[in-house]
Amino acid sequence: MASIPWYYMWSEKYRVFYEIMKATANQPEFEMRAIHIPQDRFDDELYKTKGEHFWYGSLIKVDMVINSLVESISKGDSYLLFTDIDIIVKPGVYDALKPYIDAGNDMVFLKEGAHTNIGFLLLKASESIIMFWKTIRSMMIERPGLDQVYINQMLESYPGKWTQFDNQVFACTNTWDGSRPYVILQILCSRIGMDEGLEREFNMAEKIFVAAQHMEIEPYMKYVTLDIIPFIYRFQEIYIRTHQQMKAAGNS
Repeated sequence: MASIPWYYMWSEKYRVFYEIMKATANQPEFEMRAIHIPQDRFDDELYKTKGEHFWYGSLIKVDMVINSLVESISKGDSYLLFTDIDIIVKPGVYDALKPYIDAGNDMVFLKEGAHTNIGFLLLKASESIIMFWKTIRSMMIERPGLDQVYINQMLESYPGKWTQFDNQVFACTNTWDGSRPYVILQILCSRIGMDEGLEREFNMAEKIFVAAQHMEIEPYMKYVTLDIIPFIYRFQEIYIRTHQQMKAAGNS
């Protein structure tokens, strides 16, 4: 089988994860296709609706998925990966993906609790999948919302073949229980600092802190912007205090 194209977006503020992705996801079975998004587009579209998820109302991911599908079809690809950049990648991704490809799935998503997460997507390169994502785009233009919510709604009536990954092998940080090794770990945020208008800074700090629990991150810290460093220490303090409180509650 030809190499699978792996699309992922990045901007300057996420350079640390871009460098990590280049080093860890560049496995021989994949052709890495990075998509650079100007930072001002992220700044314009994300974190704009108070109280909502920071991706609320943004078309960035939907637009880039559609563009990637169009390009993959033009190149004759059968499948493609489209993923977030803030993920931990281990060896063996292709072997873990192959059963889902062999089963002929149109789309495969991460499983996060009772819903589908769109941080790591395996998509068949076909016109019908483009139409699915264009429908999502139209829904978001008509009524701005969160792309992931609309996708979960649309999947309920999707006529094609779709499924979710094993949530321990392709895991989210809130689903992996350590019972089996993962090949992909999607780093999710606890949204600390939202009420104080500091969610953006704490989100980045949390992602870096969590990544450091799963890999040697020191070589990449030179790519972290200086304004985030204090928030990493502040998040660490919150993390330790929370775990101490949970431990004390469990012993009471």
